[in-house]
Amino acid sequence: MSPGWAVADAARSGPIAPALVAADAAVAAGHDLRSVASAMTGWPGVSRARWVAEYADPMAESPLETLGRFACLQFDLPLPVCNAWVGADGPEYRVDGLWPYHRAVFEADGALKYDNRPDASRIVARQGEREWRLRRLGLDVVRFGWDHAWRNRAELAGRFTALLRDNTGHERPVRWWKHMPGVGAVEPEPADWPSPGRSGIVLPAGWDR
Repeated sequence: MSPGWAVADAARSGPIAPALVAADAAVAAGHDLRSVASAMTGWPGVSRARWVAEYADPMAESPLETLGRFACLQFDLPLPVCNAWVGADGPEYRVDGLWPYHRAVFEADGALKYDNRPDASRIVARQGEREWRLRRLGLDVVRFGWDHAWRNRAELAGRFTALLRDNTGHERPVRWWKHMPGVGAVEPEPADWPSPGRSGIVLPAGWDR
């Protein structure tokens, strides 16, 4: 069984959140989940496989980033751009999630960044400097870890909602660049821009795990 088929098959009957995590990794590796889901027409649970294929994003680079985006999908919030570049005069920092029209950023902080590392103090110092620079660019920042992304997405979505609500009404979006794997920062195309409004996605009952 190919990785694409394995992911789509798991999505048909398993929890949606981890299926989306696996789907992001699969499409980043070049697997066509939409074709696989289409080939499953008539199979039990195929609508779940199609949903996962529809919303998989190859730009997500970690399960924690995917779960942050899933909170937006689950609670009908504007969707962020994954791993966008921002900077004063050119691409300077790559952020985990960017809402350009709100000038807001989410940063997913996994425990491995800090746990049992002799250089943890330097990591924290660099993180503080990075956040200061992001705020100087006019970007508001929210950080989250596994506890909210996996166990309490309603609270995480509430924090996202407050961040976006507090950052509406900007005259123009922040300048940003799309991350192209193996290339780096490139100018975004019109299709790369997210909607400034709610996604309009309704997660069917029982799909929130």
